[in-house]
Amino acid sequence: MIKYSFFALIFVFSILFSCTSDEKKGDDQFFTDNSAENAKDSLAQINKQLDKDPKNVALWIQQGEICKENLDFKCALNAGAKAYKLDSTNSEARQLYAWSLINKPNAPLADIERAQHHFQYILSLQPNDPQTLVDLANTYSLTGDFKTAIKYINDALKIDEEYRDAYVLKGSIYKVMEKNELALSSYQTALQIDPDFFIGQLQTGWLLTKMERHEIALQYYENAVELNPGNVNARYGVAKSLQDLEKYEQSLSEYRKLEKVDSSFYITYFNEGYIKQYYQNQLDSAVYFYDKLLDINPKYVRAWYQLGRTYAKQGRNPDALRAYSEAVDIDSEYTPAKDAAQELN
Repeated sequence: MIKYSFFALIFVFSILFSCTSDEKKGDDQFFTDNSAENAKDSLAQINKQLDKDPKNVALWIQQGEICKENLDFKCALNAGAKAYKLDSTNSEARQLYAWSLINKPNAPLADIERAQHHFQYILSLQPNDPQTLVDLANTYSLTGDFKTAIKYINDALKIDEEYRDAYVLKGSIYKVMEKNELALSSYQTALQIDPDFFIGQLQTGWLLTKMERHEIALQYYENAVELNPGNVNARYGVAKSLQDLEKYEQSLSEYRKLEKVDSSFYITYFNEGYIKQYYQNQLDSAVYFYDKLLDINPKYVRAWYQLGRTYAKQGRNPDALRAYSEAVDIDSEYTPAKDAAQELN
């Protein structure tokens, strides 16, 4: 049985990094959201109330829903488990607990099956609830049973044809099945229903980036930035799309804005260095950015490799060999660095 690692209604968060011709594109995950101050304040108030009244099921559910909204899965699971333990007859508590079970990182099959039974029980009490139908569909999608998942999604849409999360889940299933046009159509439908759906804007941008439709992807990332100016992923999407569109000065300007949002987000420096190295022939600047990245993450093998390439182009062969050596020390199978060192020797 195939098990896919999805979370939050199969929200698959991935950022496509810039790559050289000898590097494989990867879906590296960097989900950062700096807009949670209001949620923190609300949680603090709820925690104070729970200290006084720890058996208040409604408060635990309220806490869990806030955690769920902010993709804090550990917090949501804790709140859901507490609420369900206090009152197993409460459908909201059971639903929150079941949702939390399947949204744990690397949720085991036993938890997925347990959640499935919970959702089926809730559905027996509330047969016309689109949320429960979509949650149940998600449990099937997690085990690779997409046919059953889509059946439940369609059942939800028969009840409420504008139920946003049904289109989100369907789009994510299509994405995994590599039916990108169908995935795009589903995501866009979700956004027509809810244009302020921040994660939906990002999802659509990520899919369009994967499809190499960078001009349109840029529009969705810009929408995401308008909705959440402090989000690293949204700003990265804008900068990276401009880079992919070969608008390098605009891209560098956006990367500088991103530095101000999160100076520890080291991929920013990699891409700035890459632009300086390959497209603007400003090698000293490229070295500066790669060094800046390596100060934050000295194990980032691609930065050592590109630093070596930059040194070699400057005629600094001993420094280049040292950089290649660092790359191989980190990853003994990293062939580009081995080949470059051999060529230089």
